[in-house]
Amino acid sequence: MDHLTGAGALALLIRDWAEGPAFHVPGEGILELVDALEGACVPLVSCRHEAGAAVAAQAAGQVTGRPGICLVGRAPGALNAALALHTARTDGAPMILILGQPSGAIAGREPYLANADFVQAFAPSAKWVGSCDSASRLVEMLSRAWVEALTGRHGPVVLALHEEVWHEEIPAASLPATPPAPPRPQAPGEDLDRLADALAAAQRPLMIVGGTGWRAEETRCLSLFAEESGIPVATAYRRRDLMPASHPLMVGELGIGADPALAGKVAEADCLLVLGMRLGEINTFGANVFEGYRLIEAPVPAQAVHHVHPDPAELNAVYRTTSALLAHPGDVLAALRARGPKRRETGDWQRDLRAAREVFTTGRPCPGPLDLNAVFRALRAALPADAMLTVGAGAYAHWPQRYFGHEVFGTQLGPKSGAMGYGLPAAIGVQSAQPGRRVVAVAGDGCFLMQGEELATAALYGLRVLTIVVNNSLYGAIAASQSRMFGRRSGTALAPVDFTALAGAMGVKGWKVRTTADFGPALTAALAEDGPTLIELMTGEEALKP
Repeated sequence: MDHLTGAGALALLIRDWAEGPAFHVPGEGILELVDALEGACVPLVSCRHEAGAAVAAQAAGQVTGRPGICLVGRAPGALNAALALHTARTDGAPMILILGQPSGAIAGREPYLANADFVQAFAPSAKWVGSCDSASRLVEMLSRAWVEALTGRHGPVVLALHEEVWHEEIPAASLPATPPAPPRPQAPGEDLDRLADALAAAQRPLMIVGGTGWRAEETRCLSLFAEESGIPVATAYRRRDLMPASHPLMVGELGIGADPALAGKVAEADCLLVLGMRLGEINTFGANVFEGYRLIEAPVPAQAVHHVHPDPAELNAVYRTTSALLAHPGDVLAALRARGPKRRETGDWQRDLRAAREVFTTGRPCPGPLDLNAVFRALRAALPADAMLTVGAGAYAHWPQRYFGHEVFGTQLGPKSGAMGYGLPAAIGVQSAQPGRRVVAVAGDGCFLMQGEELATAALYGLRVLTIVVNNSLYGAIAASQSRMFGRRSGTALAPVDFTALAGAMGVKGWKVRTTADFGPALTAALAEDGPTLIELMTGEEALKP
């Protein structure tokens, strides 16, 4: 075949570059592309809502390291995906949102289902918004979208394609077989020398690691450098999987629900090496709830702060750091190891940090007939080390955050945006991109119903996803905030929902658990199934805080 239509050409580019599924809700503007993807044997996952499709795509991007692909129709579909686009931006998740636009011949005439300016609509959330009106520019536009999604701080991009693109023809030989390689900035050798000297001179150093774009071998390098230097490691919010939970130098996670003892130790540190983490509000919460920029004194920290990040926009954005290195953290760790780090003997600094972590993750039983501490410990014990755990937003998320340890890189996903409804569609994205992997989604009852319709998607494709719903008929996190701020609650009670029955209505087996003793048998039965399953945990207000 000498020539391809624009739809056929883009389908082949997606097949060869993304090497994975495309998530979509079929609609006007993308029907030609959906048909071409089917013809090109690209796995298609048809979701119930565009937000679910986009969350699934960004989760697939996180675990594969390639931009996840999401297809949505004209304005209703595109705007439905806006929240997920914001979450992908906040999470640093590589994703390409492809949306259809009407023909340019009727531009300015209020076309059906069209939005006149997606650049304006999506600019705050997307790294880049492009518009393509000719098939001859497909390779150019997709190449730019690909590089933008993976350069610096990873994130989502939007590519709008006009109707003409699908039908125009271009030479088949013009399609590159491989995607473009994004740039990878490198720190100068003299800056690395100064950083190595600063770490060697520090008495109470601490590494804080986070961000996206890490590879498994780079996290192994992190563990080795910690051992060789004796420097403890804390992780950014919801990035616990960057450091094995059992490692003696893994000392905790920052952000919402962080151990107050860890926050105190950050203040005592005389040198912080921040690797890949954004120094934004959520990662700098102090010991009190929702007080950003308190963990480290802003704008001029009391201690030396050395910040390594591959995006120049993140360096010295809020904090005036001691040094700012534009580089990937994995490359900096490798360079520091090559310089032969000063080896510290384990002393009170390391022992006290680790001891506080062990006390925090031991905790206490949850009062009431269902002990969520025991539940998430049992879940951890029942799953393989490489199982993926996805969560949304809510008070329930504190339980797995505290009591479900991660030993393997790439086993944790959760929104940094605070968006509810993330867990289930993210689990679908992971399971679709990595078939055969064990994936568990955890949600509160309020969180689940934000994207609960995607349980039907899991059933349609027979995806082996276990969803655990913590049901207390309450917007728990907001109720706790109201009680703390006003001494009373308003508008946070939820109508009771039978999620086990709801799962059954979608063709998904479910179990209702009311006591700790009932969880083990339900979990065993759920994990033995080949398709999607759901376990509903019936709790009360005792589950609001670990």
